Amino acid sequence: MDIKQIQAAITEMHSLNLHGNNYTQVQQRLEAFRKHAGTTYTLDSEILINDGKTILIKASIGDKEGRVIATGLAEELRGSSNVNKTSAIENCETSAWGRALANLGLHGGTMASVEEITIAKNKEKQIDAEAQAQAQAEKAHDEAVRAEGNVEPTPDDPMPFPLPNNNTNSGDQWQQLADQLKSEIEKCTATWQIKNLAAEKADDIEALNKNRSDLGADLKAYSAVRWTQLNN
Repeated sequence: MDIKQIQAAITEMHSLNLHGNNYTQVQQRLEAFRKHAGTTYTLDSEILINDGKTILIKASIGDKEGRVIATGLAEELRGSSNVNKTSAIENCETSAWGRALANLGLHGGTMASVEEITIAKNKEKQIDAEAQAQAQAEKAHDEAVRAEGNVEPTPDDPMPFPLPNNNTNSGDQWQQLADQLKSEIEKCTATWQIKNLAAEKADDIEALNKNRSDLGADLKAYSAVRWTQLNN
């Protein structure tokens, strides 16, 4: 069997133009294979899986001595396309033949067959759908995070301590900051929590001491009392 002769015959056959590329169908390659190889070479099909949902078929090409010289596998899902609703086994077998012929070198050029392209497009659609679902999930997560940032803190949440505007002379804002810090200290149930809170709110405490040293001193005394309470 002269593979190059068969390839040349396939090239001369009519091909379909899809999206600017020429594709050969499996039936054309089978025709060229039989014309030049005759019946001395075999093309066998074996159903590996047929469980009512998935079909897996293996196609094997054997030479005149009975040696397997090329194989091809194809898988189809019943009902996954119009043709697979009625002829899933036949469609799968054709795809397996196409793969076996391609593995033998009879692919009709550098491009895959129409059947193989259809399968690839279906898989691309599935991948695109999964990617779109993932993108939507990520978008929903991002929106939830943004929405969470706009929710007012509940009494059980750690309260933020925005620094008062240093350009204002309003003592109420510094008093409010001091009260908020005291409230956080009161929630602490262990001395290490007070220590961590002081580290986290170091900038707020420094600003309070700088702008209202009296409130800063009062906060320090309150913290010391609470520390003693937790140690007892």
